[in-house]
Amino acid sequence: MRLFPRQLLVTCAIGGAGLLAPSAVIARQPKTQTLYMTALDKQGVPITDLEAGEIEAKAGGKAMEIVRMQPAQMPFRVAVIVSDAGIGGFQQGLANFMQKLLGKAEFGLISVVTQPEVVSEYSSEGAILRDAVRRVGPRGRSRGAGAQVMEAIQEATRGVAGDGRRPVILVLRVGGEAVTTLDGNDVQEDLRKSGAVLYVVSTVGAQRPNAPSARTGISNEQAQMQDADNANSTLNVQQVLGDGSKDSGGRHDQVISTTLVPALERIADELLSQYALTCVLPNGVRPNDKLSISTKRKNAKIQAPARLPTR
Repeated sequence: MRLFPRQLLVTCAIGGAGLLAPSAVIARQPKTQTLYMTALDKQGVPITDLEAGEIEAKAGGKAMEIVRMQPAQMPFRVAVIVSDAGIGGFQQGLANFMQKLLGKAEFGLISVVTQPEVVSEYSSEGAILRDAVRRVGPRGRSRGAGAQVMEAIQEATRGVAGDGRRPVILVLRVGGEAVTTLDGNDVQEDLRKSGAVLYVVSTVGAQRPNAPSARTGISNEQAQMQDADNANSTLNVQQVLGDGSKDSGGRHDQVISTTLVPALERIADELLSQYALTCVLPNGVRPNDKLSISTKRKNAKIQAPARLPTR
């Protein structure tokens, strides 16, 4: 079996206390922060032998002292959003994904044909999850109303951050999203606050813009406004799926039928290969400051959140 990347967990703290009285030393203990990150070689295979000395970390443009690096052990909470127009095409890949993480994660499942529908609340029970996967098989195609994927992502950010669990949001989509009034920046901010890593798997062609709505009985001015709304909505969706996934430490993959199952298995393997990196936050760094994690190793890259968590 092909292995995939180690993710790294980062914890960071505020400057040293110097020669102070014991009470002052206690008051100025370093502040820590935890992040999860993935190390990949140029083939996308996980790097499993990185050491702390090979990692460079900055927050707010200031270098962070790395204290230790270790495999992450915290279990996952995974919100899965299946936006497949009701055709059931993600069923087998999703079953394999869950099977790989079973025993190390709990899953909540949301179906989006038009409006988001909770198929299963968060659970780690095999029987419950098997029934949930069965229910996102073929279930009646969409009639053109469009899928409310942005709304589903925003809703997932509100429940995925469970105490003692690493939050993950996985979106499986075929495109055809509904026009949304949600702003991409707002949804990205909700994603940052949740601390979740966002993975998106889209079928090839999912990025095509939606066909124009019916224009019967509307003026040219109304048609132009409708086109502007559609274009703005498309940009917001693409922003969250693209920039939002990358900035969270995840990514957006495009697949065809033969690469769907391997793509989902790769994501599962990445999550199982996460590492914990412990750092010290510099003085003056604030939540949501820009975060930069890199490695000195040649032909290797780090997938990491672009900003410090706001939670």
